Amino acid sequence: MTAAKLALAVAILGYLIAQARDGFAELPEQSIHWPLLVAGLLCTLVAASLSFVRWHLLIRAQAIPISLPETLSLGALGLALNFVSLGSIGGDFFKAIFLAHGQPGRRTEAVATVVADRVLGLLTMLALASGGILATGLASATSVPVRVLCQTILASTAVCWTGAALLLFIPTLSGVRVRKWVESIPLLGGTAARLLGAVHAYRAQRHMLLAAFSISVVMALFFVTSFYLVARGLPVNEPTWAEHLVIAPTAGLVGAIPITPSGLGTTELAVEELYETMPGGAGSRKGDGTMVALARRATEVAVALIGLVFYLTHLRKMREVYAEAEEAADIE
Repeated sequence: MTAAKLALAVAILGYLIAQARDGFAELPEQSIHWPLLVAGLLCTLVAASLSFVRWHLLIRAQAIPISLPETLSLGALGLALNFVSLGSIGGDFFKAIFLAHGQPGRRTEAVATVVADRVLGLLTMLALASGGILATGLASATSVPVRVLCQTILASTAVCWTGAALLLFIPTLSGVRVRKWVESIPLLGGTAARLLGAVHAYRAQRHMLLAAFSISVVMALFFVTSFYLVARGLPVNEPTWAEHLVIAPTAGLVGAIPITPSGLGTTELAVEELYETMPGGAGSRKGDGTMVALARRATEVAVALIGLVFYLTHLRKMREVYAEAEEAADIE
C-alpha cells in the first residue's frame, strides 16, 4: 500500500513537472523576489506554530498534563514525521501515542485531542474557503468547474458546521445511552464510545474551544498568505489573495485525502487546476500552480526540519514510543 501511494505521488508529480517544463527551464532567466519567498517561509513557520498552540489548548481541555514547550516540540516532531514516515506511523498517530506514553489509560483521550485538532482545522478551512467564495462571488462564476467546486465547498461547510454544532450543544448525542449503543459495535465500538465521552470534556470547556478556534482562524490566514507570498515571489501570474482563500484551503483538503504520502502530488495537482480556473489567474501558464505548490511545500519541509532537533535530543524515548506506535498500528 505504501509503495502504491508513493508510486501514485511520483506519477502525479512527474506529469505536473512535464507540463511545467517550459516554466522551469525559464526560471533561471526570470526575476525571483527572494524577500517575498522568505516572508512566505516565515508565514509557514507562524502557521505551523499556531497549529501547535491550538493543539495545546485542546490537550489542556482534556486535563492531560503537558507544558506548552513540550507541545511545540511534539508538534514539530509530528510535522517532520509526516514527511519522512512512509509507513503506517504518521505524524498525527505518533503524536497521540507519544502524548499518552507514561499515562496508562489516557490513550483514547490523547487520540481525541488529535482528532479534535484535525476537525477544528477542517471546520476553519471550510469556513475560510466559504468566506473567500462569498467575498469574490465565485459561487456564480461563469466557469462551470469553478462554480461546482465553490457550491460543493459551501454545502460541505454547512453540513460539517451543523454536525459539529449539534454534537457540541446537544448532550444527548454523546450521552450515556448513545455511548452504550456505540460500544456494542464490534472492533472499534469501545474506542468510538470513549471518543464520544471526550466530547463531554470539550463541552465543559467551551471557552477553551473558542480560544482554539480563534487561534485556528489566525493560523489559517497565515497559511493562505504563505501561498500568496510564495506566488508573488515567483515569476508567475498568480490569482488574487482573496482567491487564495479558496485555493489554499481546498488544496489542503485535497492533500489530506490519504492516497499519497503527506498529500504529495495531489496537493500540487489541486493548486495547478485551481490556478488555471480562477478568474484572477486567467493569464497563468501551464505549470504556474505547480511551481507555487512545490515552492510552498519547500517552506513546509524547511519548517519540518526543526522537528529533527527534538528527535536527536530525545532519541532513546523516541525509539521506545515508535516501537509502541508500531505495535498499536499492527493491532489496529
